[in-house]
Amino acid sequence: MPDLSVVPLFVFALLFVAFWISFVVVAVRGLRQRRVLKYTDAVRATELTGRVRQLKVRGREAYAIQLVQDELAMPEKLARSWVKSI
Repeated sequence: MPDLSVVPLFVFALLFVAFWISFVVVAVRGLRQRRVLKYTDAVRATELTGRVRQLKVRGREAYAIQLVQDELAMPEKLARSWVKSI
C-alpha cells in the first residue's frame, strides 16, 4: 500500500504554486494598466485596453497604436511598446 502521508504536502505545494502564478498574472496586468493610468482615468483605461486587445486579435496592431496615440496623446514609441505588451 502506498504511503498517503505525502499527498497533503503535495496538494499544499500545488496550491502554493497556483497562488503565486495567479498573483504574478494579476500584478503584470496591473502594471500594464498603470502605464495608461498616467494618461487617463481607470474606467477609460480599462475600456481602451479592451479595444486594443480586440484590434490585436484581429491583426490590426498598427491601428491599435494609432488609437492609443489619438486617445491618450501618448508618444508613438511608448504607445507601440504598450500595445505590444498587451
